[in-house]
Parts: sequence; structure tokens; C-alpha cells
Amino acid sequence: MLSTLIRRFWRFPYFSLDKRQWMKTVIRQEINKGRNVVLFYVDIVKMTEVQQRYGDTSAKRVLHIFEGILPAVARQAFEIKGRILAIQKLWGDDFAIYVSFGGQVSDEDCRMLSIHFQEVAERQLNRQVSFVNREDLRVHIGYAPIAGHDIVREMYTSVKHAVHMAKYGITSEKYTHMTQFHKLLAEENVHMHFMPIVHLPDGHALGWEALARGPQNSPFATPATLFSYAEETDTVFRLEHICRKRALEQLRYLNPNEKLFINLDPRAIDDPFLLRGKVQSLLANYGLNPHNIVFEITERHAITNYAVFRKIIEEYRKKGYLIAVDDAGAGYSSLESIAEIYPDFIKLDMSLIRNIDVDPIKQALLETFVSFAEKVNCKIIAEGIETERELETLMDVGVVYGQGYFLGKPDKGMAQVSGQAMNFLRYMQEKRRNGEREALIVTPDMTEILAKTICVEKHVRVRRVHEIFEQNQRIESVVVLEEGRPIGLVMRFSLYQILGGQYGIALYYERPVSHIMNTNPLKAGKTDRLDEVAKRAMARDAYHLYDVVIIVGEQNEYLGIVTVQNLLDKMASIKLEMASSANPLTGLPGNVQIERELNLRIKQREAQMVIYCDLDRFKWFNDRYGFEVGDQIIVRTANLLREASRRFGSGNDFIGHIGGDDFILITSAHGVDALIAFLIDSFSSYFADIYEKCRMGEEVQLSMSMAGVDLGPDLYTSAEAVARRAADVKKTAKSHPGTVFVHDRECEQQTGVEV
Repeated sequence: MLSTLIRRFWRFPYFSLDKRQWMKTVIRQEINKGRNVVLFYVDIVKMTEVQQRYGDTSAKRVLHIFEGILPAVARQAFEIKGRILAIQKLWGDDFAIYVSFGGQVSDEDCRMLSIHFQEVAERQLNRQVSFVNREDLRVHIGYAPIAGHDIVREMYTSVKHAVHMAKYGITSEKYTHMTQFHKLLAEENVHMHFMPIVHLPDGHALGWEALARGPQNSPFATPATLFSYAEETDTVFRLEHICRKRALEQLRYLNPNEKLFINLDPRAIDDPFLLRGKVQSLLANYGLNPHNIVFEITERHAITNYAVFRKIIEEYRKKGYLIAVDDAGAGYSSLESIAEIYPDFIKLDMSLIRNIDVDPIKQALLETFVSFAEKVNCKIIAEGIETERELETLMDVGVVYGQGYFLGKPDKGMAQVSGQAMNFLRYMQEKRRNGEREALIVTPDMTEILAKTICVEKHVRVRRVHEIFEQNQRIESVVVLEEGRPIGLVMRFSLYQILGGQYGIALYYERPVSHIMNTNPLKAGKTDRLDEVAKRAMARDAYHLYDVVIIVGEQNEYLGIVTVQNLLDKMASIKLEMASSANPLTGLPGNVQIERELNLRIKQREAQMVIYCDLDRFKWFNDRYGFEVGDQIIVRTANLLREASRRFGSGNDFIGHIGGDDFILITSAHGVDALIAFLIDSFSSYFADIYEKCRMGEEVQLSMSMAGVDLGPDLYTSAEAVARRAADVKKTAKSHPGTVFVHDRECEQQTGVEV
């Protein structure tokens, strides 16, 4: 009779950690039968405290009693719906109970079974442990299903999962949230919102940062809560892996010149999905390259081993990915991370941006960051921009990229820049344009430095492009054409980087070159100004900074290329020439640039006007009141012309200093009336303080004679002819008293305008 009861009592075995292979076989058999297996974890709460208060002997006795009642309690609680497979002693007072269920078992079923077990176990344990003179002992319990995909691994992770659940108490709200969080991970129920990162000079999106969100109206709706639970449950890597998969699903909506910013926790950086997965082929399917993805290394946690970390970062770089340091200035060792990683982007934490418009220390710090970034060839992105004043201050300091709620809030799709922000950026763009209206550098067009390179059609295989580079060591670029028009570019270093990856040859070598080419290379027209093209070239991201510029004709046909080196050399030569010929007093272009500009404007065949300005009786003022006053008058006149051009000019005006008291202004013929009216109305007031200082009477005040010459199509063939005509008209203007303007059409009639 007794032996029968014992056999019935012990009809499921105890086993220790070294019997996991046996347990794996048992679980596999159950799953193959279509049954569901759940691991229940149990332990005695504060067992260490019992040991410290009552000693080892009492603690061992409590544990012995708990082990004795565990099988019966487990059978009473769990065999209501399932069948106990085994009880595993994990360590100390920790046990795992494996239960098999015939049908579907829900979270609520497991929870109710756990509560029932807890009540029975605590009642029986406290009934037998009467020698412990304290409050009742309590039992923790948690549970986790075993799916059966990788049973040994799941046995380990399920224990961890159940331990975290048990920690908070089966009936607590936290326990419920933990259960929901693990369900969220199992179902990968995470979606992404995308926040625009804006190129501030023009308002276009550089790209979007992918930000994780849990289910709406759940405790995990915000990223802070989502990642807080991941931290508590040691599932950061798993959560980040899910987020990255979700983010990459949006690649199909990305244009070739846009980027997707994805966060990478330093502790979860070695992700096979990114380094050895199918991401590169996914990019190729959408006509993108790895440089369309920027991985943000977050600064929330310390990087413990920079040597290993740097090695992994290099793997990402070899694949062609770009790297950003996120939260710079807010986390651990920001400067050390920047120095070790050599990022393409530095994202400044919002704590540095908040109220920067009224904080001179933050402004000085930001100026240092901007200067540093320029020297090491990376880009600054300001995070957390929330007000118009903050944005204006950042732009004044020289920050080129920004993100924040003022610019655009995160949204499910690729969110666009807000209307309010876009209006402000247009205002700033116009303000900047007005400030740059003087064309101080007269530059030639692109044909002066045009070069040639080898071109291929888009269907040519990557193998052939590789052979071209191998056979032509001096060629650094190959242009991809379609019916004579450039549609892509392959740089030598880019091709070698792609093919040098782990699967580069296998993935791309026999594919058409269109799969790996840069589909958005910088193109410039043959008549584009060299200085404007140089600005566009140097505004590209670091990965493409030294790509050649493709030059096209009026029909977008391929003409040739210009290397960045030649572009910069020519710009340096022009600046040197400008510096040598510019007027040292006013800083305006001198006669060399004036002649070149006039010849250029003649070729443009547009309706323009040349205004020749000459101060009246300047030599007398200079002799009477001294050279210092004379210099002040010359500088003041140059500033007056600048202001007139800024306020009423065409946006493409040119101001030059011929010499002495003679100036030239070239502007559009359409707005010239308002500009001339401003010069006439403002001239006297511009010198009022000089009059007062030198005690000049009204009878000896300055005036200016202005001669206007139309620069329409087919009127003139050379700068010299324009100069002769302007000199003739100026003589007529000087025959009138006061500040006057005479148009060359009126010259024969000897009429003028005077105030």
C-alpha cells in the first residue's frame, strides 16, 4: 500500500542542471505530439534573510521541507489542466516545473494556475515551518512557454523570463506588465515612427531617424518605457534587433539621396542580421547602397572595450554603412567615443540645444563642436530643436543639420518638415541670399576644367567595371549612361569597398552595374558657376565628398567630369587672383574682375543695367578735410551700394570698385527704378555724421552722379564698349547739380532726375 502511494507520488522525476539533454528530449516528444510545454519557476522569497537570521541549519530545514511538499503542491495546482513532466532543481531554493498541456493554454490560464500554486505552497510551507518565529514565508512564481524552436536555448531564456516575472509578484500590476512585454517581444509587436533630419540651408530632408513605439494605449507606447522593460529583463539586444528589422522595412520609401538613421546600443552592436545578413541585397533591390543607412551609436551606456568595439565598427564601415555618435555631450565618455569611432555625423544631445538662444556658454561650446567637425570632416546634427529662436541661433553658429519637434514630429510614415518650420527656413534662406548678393568672386564656368573618363551602359556587369579599374590605374571613376545621359556613377574606392565585403563578390560580381552605382551623383551644367558647384560638392556627405562631378549639356547629355581636386585648385587660384586685385579699402572686386564680369554678363543676353557711380568734387573734399575723411567717404559709398543691392537688387548683383571715387553696380533691368530711388533718397543721410563732424554747411555737401547703361541682347560685344558708353553718359550726369541718375536712352535729350 505504502509503495503504491510512493510510486504515485513520484510519478514525475526530479533532475539537476546536468540532465538538460534528457529534458530536451522529453520536451521535444511532447511538442511533436502537438502539446504545449510551459516552464514554471518557483523560489522562496528572501531565503538569504532566513539563513542570516536563523542560521544555516534552519535554512536547510526550510529548504528540505519545501522540496518535500513541492511535488504534491505542483500536482494539486497544475494537473487541473496539464501534466507535470519533471521538476528541475536549479540552484539553492530555485526550482523549474515543466508542465505539458493538451490544448491551447493562455496567459490568463497560466496566471491563474500560478496563483493557485502560490496559495497552496505558502499555506503548506508555513504550516510545517513553525520553528521560524517571524512573518509567514512567501513563494515567488513566474512562467514562460517553450516554443520548441531551440529547446536548450529556450530552457535557459524561459528561466530568465520566469525569474523576472516572479520577482514582481504574480498578482501585481508590474507582473502583468512583464507578461505583456514578453508577449510583445514574442509577437514582435513593435512599430516605428520616423523623425525628419533636415538640411537647414534649404529645408530638404537629409533622412529620417527610426524611433521605436510599442502598441498604442499600452504601457509600452513610449520608447522610454519600452527600453526600460528591456533593461530590466535583459532583452535589449532582442528588442533592438526587432526595431532594426522594422526600420529596414521602410527602405522601399527612401530616395537614393536620403538616409535612414538607426540606433545601435553599444551592448548590442554585433548583430549578425546587419553584418552577415541579407541587408545588402535588400538595399540593392531598392536601388540603394549601404551609405543610405547611418547607424547611431547611442551614448546612454559606457563602451567597456574600445578595442573590440572599434573592430566591429570597422566591419560596418567595410560594408559601406555610415556611423553617427548619438547623444554627444549627454552620456558616457562622449569625446572618447568620437575620437575612437571617427564618426560621419555627431548628433548633439538636446541638453546642449535647449535654450541655446539665451545661453552664451552653450553657444561657445557649440561653436567649438562646429569648428571641430569641419576639421575632422564630419557633420553636426542638432537634436531637440523646439523653438524658432533655437533654430535661428543654431544656423547662425553654422550648424547645417537639425531635428526636433519644431522641425517635424515623428510619424508612422516618412514625416515631412512642418509648415511653420519650412516658412522660417525659407525666410532664413532669403535673408542669407540677401546677405550674399554681392558677387565678390567672379568665376568661370565648368568647361574650363572639364576632363573625360570611361563610360559604360547600365546593363554592363560589375565584373567589367572592375576590369576597367584594374586595367586603368589612373581612372578613379566610371560614369553609367543610358542613351547618352548619365544616370549613375561608380567610384573606384566605392566598388572595391563593396566587393571587399564578406559576400561582395558573390552578391554583385555578375550583376548589372546599376545594382551598385550611385544613382544620385552630383551633376552640373556646363555654364554653371564654378563657385556654386564647389559649394554643392562640399555640402555632400562624407562618403561622397570626393566623388567626381558629372558635367552635362542643355539636354542632360554627358559632357565630362570635374574632380574635386581640380575644382578646389581652381577656386584657390581664383581667390588668390581676387585677393591680389580687390580694392584694399572697400574689399570690392577691382578692374580685372569687373572686366571679366562685364564680358560674362554680355554673353548671358539678359536685360540688365550697368550703373556707373562717380562722387562729385571728391578730390576737393579729400584735400580740404584730409585722407582719413576721404577714406571714410569711399567706404561709406561702398556700404550704400551694398545696402541698395541687398534691399532692391536682383539677388545676382555685382558691385565693383573701379578706383578712387568711381564704382560700378550691375543689376537686373526690371527692379532698377526702386534701387535708384533708394540711392538718391538715402545719399545725403548716409554722410550726415561726417558733415556734422567736419562742420560742413549745406552748400558743400557731397553728391553722386550715376550713369545707367542698358546691357540688353546684342547691344555690346565687349566690356570696353560698355565702359566707353558709361563714361559718355556719366559726363551728361555730371552736368546736373546734386545726386542724379541719367539713363543712356535719355542722354541725347540731356534729361536727369535730381533731389
